[in-house]
Amino acid sequence: MTSALPQTYTHPTPLTTLAPHLIPHLPKSLPLLRRLQFHTSSPSALTIATFPPSSAPATPFSALWADRTRAPETEIWIFSTYETLPLLPAPTPSQRQEAKAQCLALLANAARLPAPTPWAVVGSVNEILLRLIGGEEYIDGLVPQGVVEHGHGVRGGDVNVVSGISVPYCKWLIAPPGRNVKSQKEAAGEDEKEDDDYETPLPPNYAFSTLLTHELPLTISRTSIPKTAFTLAQLGNVCVRYVSDATVHSTPSIPSTPPSPPSQSLPTTTTTTPIDPSTSTQPPNQSHHHQPIAWAFLGVDGSLSSLHVEPAHRRQGLAKAVSRRLLRRLADDAAAMGFRAVSEGPGDDWGGVYGGQEGGGGEHGGRDRDGGTGGETTEYGAGEGWAHSDVAEENVGSAGVARGLGGRVGWRVRWVRMELAAAVAVGEGEGEGEGGG
Repeated sequence: MTSALPQTYTHPTPLTTLAPHLIPHLPKSLPLLRRLQFHTSSPSALTIATFPPSSAPATPFSALWADRTRAPETEIWIFSTYETLPLLPAPTPSQRQEAKAQCLALLANAARLPAPTPWAVVGSVNEILLRLIGGEEYIDGLVPQGVVEHGHGVRGGDVNVVSGISVPYCKWLIAPPGRNVKSQKEAAGEDEKEDDDYETPLPPNYAFSTLLTHELPLTISRTSIPKTAFTLAQLGNVCVRYVSDATVHSTPSIPSTPPSPPSQSLPTTTTTTPIDPSTSTQPPNQSHHHQPIAWAFLGVDGSLSSLHVEPAHRRQGLAKAVSRRLLRRLADDAAAMGFRAVSEGPGDDWGGVYGGQEGGGGEHGGRDRDGGTGGETTEYGAGEGWAHSDVAEENVGSAGVARGLGGRVGWRVRWVRMELAAAVAVGEGEGEGEGGG
């Protein structure tokens, strides 16, 4: 490794100074970009990059967003342009060394943020980057967990930044409504009829709605992924309710007031109401008396998350219907769904317009390091309004929903428990240089 880790810099206004430089690297930069765009701000959150906010980055560069108060939820998102390099020609030793040093420098700075523990859960980490940071042999020796949790290391006695990994997830890239539908169906040998209205109609006796605050504990009880009602109340969501009399009419959804955050660990937000994803077709009385039986949220990184259908109501297309309704609202008005515009960057307000030759497959073309061709990856996922979803590889049902939404697998990711103190130790041992961070 070099004699010192590279300098890192704090970006106080990342939508202006960092986000425009992530756009040319879509789709690989999508999770971090969307996390920067999420509407709430926390005084404890920090955005750090390997270039100063006053200048454009040299290639390669790395960046992360961190909020150490979000435990047990995901605390860090990280991206490196190393993820976009093609498989052939293979990255050189100097490229690998530089990218790893950048990531360690960022993690070492994140370790200095106030937090109750020296470790953190890092979300949706590209497996290419994970293996670079942790080492191929070491990562292969870890036992994957269903849920990576705080305080549960899986390999004692080893000194490594990585101490736990989740089971592998597929990163599904989902086109905006109406985008590429025909070409996808042609490629799959399916009916070429365009899906003009995009949305999936509900069966009789069901109606779209939005979740109320008192219903959030129900959604938390249906997932093993750590969630808090405070965070869920800030997310755009759509639910489906069973309506016994099948009498429905259109009315605006009534936003509910989110619960107060626990005093010990959750961020202060700048909003007092959850995001209303749509003007939904709801039963009378705003569906108060009809328990939700299917729902989905837009995560803080813009991902389709917490998709669930109660067992008694499955096999009726409700998962696809609720997902499509949610993604339609996202495409129609991203700001109303809680995602801010990128400032002074190329492209539109979504910050997702095609921004350069390096997006996804790398500037040299060839075969992408995650298995697709560079050209295919660049074309698929680098346009405006794209969504994404992380689906466990063994979750055939959710993969089918993502495929039904027009999604395609982009790359493999994991949730990772990282010992940030180890990154600090590396930095101290190597004589780290920290600039502005």
